[in-house]
Amino acid sequence: MAALSRAGLNVGRQIVCRAFSSTRKTLGSQSHVDEKTHTGQVWERGDYRRVRFVDKDKMVNEQFAVNLIAEDPVVVVEARNVWSDSGGALGHPKVYINLDKNEFGVCGYSGRKFIQKKFYDPAKHGPSITYAEYLAQVQPSSD
Repeated sequence: MAALSRAGLNVGRQIVCRAFSSTRKTLGSQSHVDEKTHTGQVWERGDYRRVRFVDKDKMVNEQFAVNLIAEDPVVVVEARNVWSDSGGALGHPKVYINLDKNEFGVCGYSGRKFIQKKFYDPAKHGPSITYAEYLAQVQPSSD
């Protein structure tokens, strides 16, 4: 065994490094290993990538972001362009969205959908809120 040298001192002890994991251990159960994630991630029984779940459970969040964004109401706007910033210092940067076309204008950060009032069809686009209601939602609270 080679001794480690640091600042001219020889240290004869062996250094053992161990990986730290904050996931919970469920030895033997592996109940979620075969569940698909929102990206369709699932592996065959013999796949080497399953080794990461040998002594712990695969944590799968059942509330996929794509589903939550799809449930978000459309913001109906009178103007030709709007801005989105999710409000406050912890929001995303202010993004300006052009609404001239007969389609959604989507914020690239939050996924919020905007559409001009003249193009909005409740049967086609689903539930909606006004731009004033949206602005009230994203205003930082005064707690």
